[in-house]
Amino acid sequence: MEKILFVCSGNTCRSPMAEGIFNKKAQEHKLDAIAFSAGVSAFPGMPVTEHAVEAAREKGADISGHTAVPVSESALGECSVALCMTSGHALALKSAFPEYSDKIRLLSRHDISDPFGGTLADYERAADEIEDAVDALIKALEE
Repeated sequence: MEKILFVCSGNTCRSPMAEGIFNKKAQEHKLDAIAFSAGVSAFPGMPVTEHAVEAAREKGADISGHTAVPVSESALGECSVALCMTSGHALALKSAFPEYSDKIRLLSRHDISDPFGGTLADYERAADEIEDAVDALIKALEE
């Protein structure tokens, strides 16, 4: 089974949305893959933001029960690939966990915008960016 780790800052917005959207689409496409998420500066147990829940719900994903998890060596060890929301996240992971550098990549060619503290529209925009990148990932996994 392919295990995808999505990484952002606090694991309360972008990476949980990516996890939820990916898992929904992977199930629809009958892929042998599952996603989980973590944050480079996450406080364990922090709830996902309400706007993230709503933006993910609009994409058909329920992330309401998600709580933040920091990136760990075990998470990097068990994943097939760690997909970061920004180049900054990727650099932080490669610096902290150089032995996993070959697994650490960007989700998209451009940084996914950070909606934290913004409006629902900001979260929806980030969810659209994430969904586009996840669709490309799903297509690549199917090939």
